[in-house]
Amino acid sequence: MVVATACLALCQAGILRGVRAADKTVSATDVATRGGQLPVPLPLFPPNNWWNLDISGAPLDPGSAAFITHIGPGTTLHPDFGGDNGPVQIYGFPFVVVDGDQPKKTVQFLYSDESDGVNHTTDQSFPFYPIPDEAITQSRWIEGGEPGQQCVGGDRHMLIVDRSNKYLYELYALCWDGSQWTGGSGAFFDMKTNNRRPDTWTSADAAGLAILPGLVRYDEVFGPDEIDHAFRFTVQNSNGYVYPASHEAGTTGGALPMGTRLRLKASVDISGELPYIQKILRAMKRYGLIVADNGTNMYISGVYHPLWDNGELNPAFGNYAASDFEVVQLGWNPQPAPAPLVSTVSPTTGTTAGGTAISVTGANFQTGATVSVGGTAASQVSVDRSTRLLAVTPAHAAGAVNVVVTNPDTQAGTGAGIFTYCGGAQPAPVITAPGAVVVNATGVAASVPANAGSTFTWAVTGGTLTGGQGTNQIAFSAGTPGTTMTLRANDTNAGCTSAAGRRDVQVDFLDVPPSNGFRPFVTTLARNGVTGGCGAGNYCPDALVTRAQMAVFLLVSKEGTSYTPPACVTPQFADVPCSNPFARWINELATRGITGGCGNGNYCPNAPVSRDQMAVFLLLTKEGSGYSPPPCTSPTFGDVPCSSPYAKWIYELVARGITGGCGSGSYCPTAAVTRGQMSVFLVTTFGLN
Repeated sequence: MVVATACLALCQAGILRGVRAADKTVSATDVATRGGQLPVPLPLFPPNNWWNLDISGAPLDPGSAAFITHIGPGTTLHPDFGGDNGPVQIYGFPFVVVDGDQPKKTVQFLYSDESDGVNHTTDQSFPFYPIPDEAITQSRWIEGGEPGQQCVGGDRHMLIVDRSNKYLYELYALCWDGSQWTGGSGAFFDMKTNNRRPDTWTSADAAGLAILPGLVRYDEVFGPDEIDHAFRFTVQNSNGYVYPASHEAGTTGGALPMGTRLRLKASVDISGELPYIQKILRAMKRYGLIVADNGTNMYISGVYHPLWDNGELNPAFGNYAASDFEVVQLGWNPQPAPAPLVSTVSPTTGTTAGGTAISVTGANFQTGATVSVGGTAASQVSVDRSTRLLAVTPAHAAGAVNVVVTNPDTQAGTGAGIFTYCGGAQPAPVITAPGAVVVNATGVAASVPANAGSTFTWAVTGGTLTGGQGTNQIAFSAGTPGTTMTLRANDTNAGCTSAAGRRDVQVDFLDVPPSNGFRPFVTTLARNGVTGGCGAGNYCPDALVTRAQMAVFLLVSKEGTSYTPPACVTPQFADVPCSNPFARWINELATRGITGGCGNGNYCPNAPVSRDQMAVFLLLTKEGSGYSPPPCTSPTFGDVPCSSPYAKWIYELVARGITGGCGSGSYCPTAAVTRGQMSVFLVTTFGLN
């Protein structure tokens, strides 16, 4: 076979050595952010998940009054969250957002038989949890605030979101004992599904539920949308469990089971509260509370955030007692998934020419939903959250029409006659905004020319509109680095709305400005999910790519961001044990015949990748292990004669337009590949766009 010949010649020369990029699927250099931006659409988990169900019309449990009596009718609510409690300690749950390549760590559990990340046949833990190393020595990564190395006791939950894959990892009683992570229990949740823990299993919470989706979050409370999920709360004692819980934490007669739902009575007057407090209370009426743990009665859980004002929260919550709540029928579980509900559209009018950007609000919208306006498919549909999506109208004759949202499960909801096509609309407004902004930028201005009598409706995709809706000038915050934000603005004048003006804004890494020649390639990698940068909003274009990192870069570029190689069971190389976060990627390269290591049974994962090695890696990954380029006959680089074992690989890259060398008629074959250069190699080899 050609691969055997290639491997014999090149492996012996130390050529076919593995690689991987300092990035996205296993890299310790990717961004791990406390309280970072959560993946959309929101809320977390599907719209028909138990946390996200509208229970305002759910049946009352016959034992409701007795349950409330057991709690104590006069027991008042308390916000079990807030900000800082000194230089280290905090109130509430912190959460961490990481990329899909965050290295996985092993955790030794007390309750290993009910934890994930454990081989339940051997009871051996394996690398599974993407815990940032910063959590060992830095404060405020773990509940309570103390760093991992200070094992002070308490619940010490750690909540980690993998934004690339929409995974959630939650840990209880987490501690770094000086050599390893230990914990009480740990649980994994795929937030794209409604997978429930096995019956009788705990999670990082007593009820066996996920914690993060049930927290009062600062971004929701002070954001533009209604909160669309239930809240986690505690009771002093409990009695068994009911759906959706999977685990009990007590058998006290008359007490609420884990998983019980409470809702704030519809008749309770909340009009005297501050607007943001009212928003929280409205969610308690519509989505309710779920018993998730034993603790203090009627304590409502939320995230840690330094800007919470407990001087406002505590007395406001104290205005409401258990007697203001009622218990929903135990184990209530409406199935199947509810159909989408279409409530409103904004703007309500649009030009007959089409092109008006609309925001449709309602409930139960799922990722992949389609929209039709007047019976014709809308374009550029983007589900922002389960209660809102964005779309652009098609052309249509004048008159009122239906807006229909259809979920991937084919269930549909109709807003009858809620959008009206009209003639005589103003031209699409021309948006003035920067063509590029840096990640984390806030208060960025965008505007359209003022027009007497006009109201302007703006939509921002990939970022956050922070002010100015309705006017000709807005402020917005940047989204994820390497992505493209889209601004749209409609002009409504004399009752008719124009087509949308559009402006795309590139979100740059801090260290890859428009003047950097690698920028278009780096942003293409980011847009395709191959990289999330090297941390703190940077890409580190001049940093060298290691052989371990290269393994991930190659496979993700070829297979896509959803690809994950099989878990490492038997290590292929002596210096890459299965505990190495790159092991599965490196093993997969070896399995595919792309690498034979660096000699003596090793892979040399931390060694940099040279430009000559890169040529072989790229082509074998692209074409398969049986591929061999045409022989070198006419060398064009002064430093790559045909006698070089890499010559035919390098000149094939030239023939394909992937490289032009390093300048002055040279290729610089032994020079190490930088992350900037890697972006060019990957984009051009794999045709990323």
